[in-house]
Amino acid sequence: MSDELSNKNLMLSVIAAFKDSDLAPLFEALHPDVVWTSTAPRQFFRFGGTHRGLAGMREYTALLFTHYHFVRFDPKAITTKGDQVWGVFAAEARHRPTGRYVKSDISMRWTVKDGKITEHQGFFDTAGVLIQQGDLMVAAA
Repeated sequence: MSDELSNKNLMLSVIAAFKDSDLAPLFEALHPDVVWTSTAPRQFFRFGGTHRGLAGMREYTALLFTHYHFVRFDPKAITTKGDQVWGVFAAEARHRPTGRYVKSDISMRWTVKDGKITEHQGFFDTAGVLIQQGDLMVAAA
């Protein structure tokens, strides 16, 4: 199996387990010095920012799952080039503090070396999620 196909399958299997709150495949796939970045402002999303190493990832996942319970994390597109894997996922989660369900596409890029995730960059519509949770009001036109 090519490295690119292996990297695509790694993303698919890790995200499928992640959606079900099974973090074992994620932690098994992480390089000990992983750099995990979620481009979300920390004042609204405590899991946002850059987390380093396995201790940082334990903090990240604890903060994320304290606030969100994912019910859907479906792949829309995954592409690979060398050690880079890009994925776009349709996600839906229950925001635990409000009980509201929020939806957003989540895009992520991984760098995978020797079967281990060394870097992650994640993006989602933070304003859209804040509106759905009731934390950001839309101005009347």
